[in-house]
Amino acid sequence: MSTTAATAAEQVPSGRTEADPARSARGEPLAHIDGVPVYGWGQAPPYLRTKTQLTADRLKATAQQEQAPLAYIRTHEYGDVPLHDPAAAEKMRPLSSSAKARMAARRTCPECGTVGQVILRGPCAVCRERAERARQRVRARTCADCSAVRERPYPTEHGRCRRCRQVQLARKRARVEGWLAEVTVCAGDGCTRRRGSKKAARAWLAERPWLLRPERPDLPDALWWPDWARRCPPCQRAYDDAQERHQAELQARYERQEKERRATEERAAEERCRWAAAALVDPDVLVLDTETTGLDDNARIIELAVLDARGTVLLDTLLDPGVPVPDDAAELHGITTKLLTGAPTFSEVLVQLTGLLDGKRCLIYNASYDVGRLRHELTLHYLNRAEREAAEEPVRTGMVPHDVREQAVVAAHGRADAWLACMQFEDVMIPYSDWVGDWSEYHGNNRWQPLNGGHRAAGDCRAVLDCLRAMGRAYAGEYATAAAGAGGTKEGTI
Repeated sequence: MSTTAATAAEQVPSGRTEADPARSARGEPLAHIDGVPVYGWGQAPPYLRTKTQLTADRLKATAQQEQAPLAYIRTHEYGDVPLHDPAAAEKMRPLSSSAKARMAARRTCPECGTVGQVILRGPCAVCRERAERARQRVRARTCADCSAVRERPYPTEHGRCRRCRQVQLARKRARVEGWLAEVTVCAGDGCTRRRGSKKAARAWLAERPWLLRPERPDLPDALWWPDWARRCPPCQRAYDDAQERHQAELQARYERQEKERRATEERAAEERCRWAAAALVDPDVLVLDTETTGLDDNARIIELAVLDARGTVLLDTLLDPGVPVPDDAAELHGITTKLLTGAPTFSEVLVQLTGLLDGKRCLIYNASYDVGRLRHELTLHYLNRAEREAAEEPVRTGMVPHDVREQAVVAAHGRADAWLACMQFEDVMIPYSDWVGDWSEYHGNNRWQPLNGGHRAAGDCRAVLDCLRAMGRAYAGEYATAAAGAGGTKEGTI
């Protein structure tokens, strides 16, 4: 609809000198939607109606009005609401008697039959209140213990029949008498001296009636007892002496446990240092480190280095993983995909690696990660062979396997685990972190220390040797002398 058509209703007829206030807008439009003005709240022509207002007046907007509203009113909750001319709306068809009956049935109380103004989901408020009063009257006539119902209500202070009330009072008297006997007689073992009067205890208890409520199985402990002493002087002295002995025993036990703990920690610290010093002079010790394409479970090894305890490089090579190196990993260690062009694969250096590690102690900083990367590479290496064997199985046996890929993966995992089981890996990160002793309250153990080897495999291996030298410095001479006396050399000593 054009703006001219939308404002045609606001034009003044030829026989009048001013516009009709009921059909004139009370303010300027805020905007236009397809040429139709949008008014603020209370600024639209008063005669226009929303669909909800038309429905309340038993009117229904025509299809033409739905497609072309005369104006909009802008609201915060519903946005721009269209306005229609009620004169052009159609009268709604009156409801049938059956529809009226169904609507009235939804508003009828099933108890009293009263027809309300809103839909009911159960009895009306009057019937619910009446039923609640009836339940309260029945509850007042029901014994709290035996649930016996009589015509008259039971006393409100206890809500019980005579027999149950007598039982309740007997229990109360027994509780009070037991409590009186306990607080007025010395609490010492085997002592029967009187420590107070029952009259005073009853007076103290009378001031605290809430302590005798039926739901309390027993009277409260000593925190609620009167202020007089619970024991006679001899029993109190014996009790104090026993408490002092008990505290002394607890203190002695604590000191003994602390001494044992410190001794255990000192032995563990000495064993860590001796382990590091012995590793530096052991000819069977190697240090291994890897650089990978990331930290996820599918990360590939792109650099591998193996050094002996003297720092001699036995293996230091880049590896082509067959996949591009992510930018974030390349920024960390400086190894890009271009540098790996022409590098050997892991399968090509596996024979050399196996010969180096066979029968040796392999030390790794954060061994769990590097061993996991080795397992992944070994699985991929053995997977090709396993796939070929699984594909050749139908030729040998004449039977087609159910799932060649699944069988190949299982076989490759088994061979990778068998290869790792033949090696001896030892972690350096945990002993070194315990030696540094940077305790973390959040993790409940010593913080892992960074290696600071430059994020290259050979450099990290040399950093591991530096960690071992720092840990074993106190025992370096002892183990170097022992190695020299056993026919070794003093090369690589600290």
